[in-house]
Amino acid sequence: MARFDMNLLGALDALLSECNVTRAAEKLNVTQSTMSGMLQRLRFQFDDQLLTRNGRLMELTPFARALQTPVREALRGVEALVHAEPIFEPKTSTRSFSIMASDYFTTLVLPKVLKRLSVEAPGVRVAVNSLAQPLQRLFSAEVDLCISSSDITQLSNEPDRLQSEYLFSDEFVCIVREDHPLGKGCTLEEYLSYPHIAIRFDGIPMSIESLALVKHAPHYQAPYSVTDFSRISCVVAESYIIGVVQRRLATLSARALPIRMFKPPFMIPDLDEAMIWHPRHIDDPAHCWLRAIFREITQEQFQGGEVRESENRRSSVIPLKPQEKVYHKEKDIRSWAPNARQQILHGLERVK
Repeated sequence: MARFDMNLLGALDALLSECNVTRAAEKLNVTQSTMSGMLQRLRFQFDDQLLTRNGRLMELTPFARALQTPVREALRGVEALVHAEPIFEPKTSTRSFSIMASDYFTTLVLPKVLKRLSVEAPGVRVAVNSLAQPLQRLFSAEVDLCISSSDITQLSNEPDRLQSEYLFSDEFVCIVREDHPLGKGCTLEEYLSYPHIAIRFDGIPMSIESLALVKHAPHYQAPYSVTDFSRISCVVAESYIIGVVQRRLATLSARALPIRMFKPPFMIPDLDEAMIWHPRHIDDPAHCWLRAIFREITQEQFQGGEVRESENRRSSVIPLKPQEKVYHKEKDIRSWAPNARQQILHGLERVK
């Protein structure tokens, strides 16, 4: 393949995401004829049609679909260099971050994080997304940082391409309404005799508790599911359905709802909550600063808490990277620009 023309990278990304020449042109604020010309050059570049007509619609060729993720990664690398801040100053920065986390984390930790950001970095913007397709959105750079169970990286075909850092642990407990017949000491058979409500996240096949239960009841499937842990408490309070949530969230919910908790009749590994991010952000001073905020707040909030770390980690939990050094505002672009360039080159090699 001929040397790739970097001027076509934005057009390629727009065409791959829009699957339409007119909309791609509008996205880049160019004329339709200009975008059509770029498409022809890209077809020659890759020796592939990229977009083909199917009735009244255009659809991506198999090769074009394979380009979507590497092209997005390459483009994000370029954007990182263009918008790089030589020295990150929280007080004056207008950086935007996209974060993904479950409602468990946002309920417990996010208020303290945003309170601190509003004081230390009033111009920084943060968009918080629900936990859905975390790996795909980390690789495509739609999300800058994901807070989730540390072992979700094992769902990736390339787990070593993601960075992670352990934050804290929590244990899972069963929750039921106050007058529910079940409680501490119930058997697995009794437990399974009642309907259950489970957690389901898009892009994560099974939750920790579902994986643990399937070892004892391979054919059991919870008849109900939700995408937020907090909804489980609301459902349980109004029925005889059983739910499983983290102890800290159950404790908070019990203050407002008529529910109680007890130990499950089977072993469920502790939840190890971690920060997960793409290597493109390893040395980005702004990203380092944001990770330091999450690290410091969780250490302050959960150190010496009622839920201790599991002494024996399950093999399903990946070993995490050693805790990184805390952000220093003197860190400048020279330390992370080479990494960004490496990401661009890696993305373009995958395009080729």
